[in-house]
Amino acid sequence: MGGKTDLDRVVAYIPSECKKELEEWAQTDERSVSWVVAKLIDKALQERRKQQELSTLTDKLSGSSTQTI
Repeated sequence: MGGKTDLDRVVAYIPSECKKELEEWAQTDERSVSWVVAKLIDKALQERRKQQELSTLTDKLSGSSTQTI
C-alpha cells in the first residue's frame, strides 16, 4: 500500500458525515476511501459523457429535422 502511481492527486473538502460514510463503505468493501471516491468520480464522468452524447445527438436530430430540402 502507498506505492508509486501514475495517477494524479485531487484534494477535496467534504462534510464529516460524508467522510464517515465513505470510510464505512470502503471498510465494508475492503477498499481504501481513495479507491471508492475514484470509482464514484469515474462513474459520474461516464454518466456525464453519456448525457453529453445524448444531448449532441438530440441537437443534431432536431437541427436536421428543421432543414428543408
